[in-house]
Amino acid sequence: MSEPGFAARVRAGDVLIGTFLKTPAFHSVEILSRAGLDFAVADSEHAPVTVTDIDRMVACAGGWPLLVRVARNEPSAIASVLDIGARGVVVPHVRRPEDALAVLDAADFRRGQRGFSPSVRAGGYGTEVPALYRERADAERLVVVQIEDAEAVERIDAIAAIDGIDVLFIGPADLALSIGCAPDDPRLARAIETVAEAGRRHGRTVGIFVGAPEAIAAYRRQGISFFICGSDQSFLLAEARRVKRVAEAVSPE
Repeated sequence: MSEPGFAARVRAGDVLIGTFLKTPAFHSVEILSRAGLDFAVADSEHAPVTVTDIDRMVACAGGWPLLVRVARNEPSAIASVLDIGARGVVVPHVRRPEDALAVLDAADFRRGQRGFSPSVRAGGYGTEVPALYRERADAERLVVVQIEDAEAVERIDAIAAIDGIDVLFIGPADLALSIGCAPDDPRLARAIETVAEAGRRHGRTVGIFVGAPEAIAAYRRQGISFFICGSDQSFLLAEARRVKRVAEAVSPE
């Protein structure tokens, strides 16, 4: 059902490029899965993407890695999308080590907090041996915690040291707001480097949101390897604008 080795590639620091899905339509999953992107993230935090939408999106992904950004760090929301078959969760505003541990409690069977049912899609609708399903699910799920608050940067070593956290994902826009600076302020750049350093120190993959692929090269030099670039909506808007510019620039014969 899932793409073999995706979680291992993330943890190994392979350079992976994905995008957000903000339109609650499974057609976007079908289209983008054919575009060569490594993964996508259905966004339930900043878009009207419901559990029903995610159910359809996962079904249409055909094994292409689809993660879900949940609206908040809530056990039922995290467990639900993993039961549906999402490859992992992106959890916003993880500020403290306790927040990160709460994500793991919700995501992992081995920690004894996540409710278990073998009849869900992730368990092959009851066709997998329950014990093997639990083992596989814990091994393959991705836990991506968003570092987008000044408080999280201050505690980044403690967060990065927690086993089971797969990606420290930087949200530059919210982080700049939390710090109280503009996107081009050196304080934001220093905060990003602080997170990147912690990732290197503790062997955690570090990711970041970029609005355009041209920004990736500079972050690669910091060891950042997991990128969410734009969204289905920004792709549509950019191409529509390009078409309009090209059409308007055509000289009449």
